Amino acid sequence: MKTLYRYVGWELLKTTFFSLSLFAFIILMDRASFIAQTVLGKGVGFLDFLSVLLKTIPSFLGIIIPISFVISTLIAYINLEQNNEIVAMKACGISLKDISIPTIYLGLLFSLTSALLLMFVAPKSNVEFKKEIEELLRKKITMSITPNSFSSNFPGITFYAQKVFPAKGYILNFMVSIEKKNKTITLFGKEGNLRTDNNTVYLDILNGSAQVVDWTKPQNFKYLKFKSYTVELYKFNKKEKFKAVKYKTLPELLKKGGIEAETEVLKRFSLALAPLIVGTLAFSIAVSLPRNSLGTGILLGLLIIVSYYLIYTFSKKFALKLGIPLLAISPDLIFGALSILSYRWAIKEKVKLELRGRW
Repeated sequence: MKTLYRYVGWELLKTTFFSLSLFAFIILMDRASFIAQTVLGKGVGFLDFLSVLLKTIPSFLGIIIPISFVISTLIAYINLEQNNEIVAMKACGISLKDISIPTIYLGLLFSLTSALLLMFVAPKSNVEFKKEIEELLRKKITMSITPNSFSSNFPGITFYAQKVFPAKGYILNFMVSIEKKNKTITLFGKEGNLRTDNNTVYLDILNGSAQVVDWTKPQNFKYLKFKSYTVELYKFNKKEKFKAVKYKTLPELLKKGGIEAETEVLKRFSLALAPLIVGTLAFSIAVSLPRNSLGTGILLGLLIIVSYYLIYTFSKKFALKLGIPLLAISPDLIFGALSILSYRWAIKEKVKLELRGRW
């Protein structure tokens, strides 16, 4: 029997990891595009970009694990049926209940993994991702001035510098044009230093001059010369304090208390149980389908996934709106009951789905 469990378990595992890798790759490519446009550039290297990208993985793993397990369970058991392996197992006196054991064990394993990710890893990862992307944005916006070309890294501000030292934020022989409402301020300097202090970007200028034009009164043109001058270029938003529940780990949510925190805990708990529940349902469907029904199986799997996540999404909204946190686990109650019922029918072979056309 151990040989059987290892064989079926391996079929499930390899298909699950392939599906998981595929879904993760698709999501990462989408996020990579956004992150690259946001932070990748002068002063921000590929390793920094990769570090930010990897920090996004825990945030969606808890969602794609159930999806991958459902699809993989359907594919694995339909293929076993198609290759007459399930028929051979039955001929050897092995029941469908025994054949389902690897699915139950792997469902439990993936549920425990999801619980760990959702309750502890993902919230910390969300915080680290937010912090790092803010720091990289600061780094890019202060250090991505290109020598001998016009650069506009701040709203309404244009730079031109002959020499740039990005690592230290130094610029030499430069011009800065600042648009403020009806005014244009053009600063010239021999030496400049870009620095960030208290979420504000400053430019310290040595040995420079300024031309100020008020376009409502152009006759009041001003020309000034100075030895040193500091101009405020950009003010970042205040650092986020990460008070939202999505940034809180399980102990922090339990400490916080309240309807919102309780709903968040139950919502994560519900999603953590999804691999076991929908995986069992997928097994019941797979062994009840006629041979050569892989396309139909995958279609039913997608229907399960979409239905589950629709209920999952609306259950949290209703839980918060009505002030009843227990509503957050309604998808597990609905699909749990459906899984138990369909599993009992499947192992007793009471139901066999007959389809007019096979796909």
